Amino acid sequence: MKTLCVLQVEDTEEDVVLLRYAFQQAGIQSVLRAVPHGEAAMDYILGKGDFYDREAFPLPALILLDLKLPGMSGLELLGWVRSSSPIRMVPVIVLSSSSHRTDVESAYERCANAFVTKPSGIDELTELVEGLKIFWLKHTQFPAGSVNTAIRR
Repeated sequence: MKTLCVLQVEDTEEDVVLLRYAFQQAGIQSVLRAVPHGEAAMDYILGKGDFYDREAFPLPALILLDLKLPGMSGLELLGWVRSSSPIRMVPVIVLSSSSHRTDVESAYERCANAFVTKPSGIDELTELVEGLKIFWLKHTQFPAGSVNTAIRR
């Protein structure tokens, strides 16, 4: 049985490393793939360029999306995921350092499934990831055809 894939769209390398560490600490078996900006996320989702190999780069069952990205913003990417992507029903959790009300409302207007402000420390991040593991990766049922739903562990 394979594990679910989580796609992290994050331009800060330190945040990528910290999330990977928190996944390990929480014992998450899911594949965590990270891309640094919206255009790379689109290529990943579409299987274009470096991401053509679906064995190496499986479609995500969950997307963790930063809002402040170079080029295409996280909100623009979220709009594309919901309107034009082949995985428009995949859950998207906005994981942002912003807690501005306008960012929160804009994310939900574009159909984010959740908006979470990035924790300031590794212990808080690990706690957040443990909650993600229980709710999103263990108990959530995914829509038929949106991802390979028989790949959870």
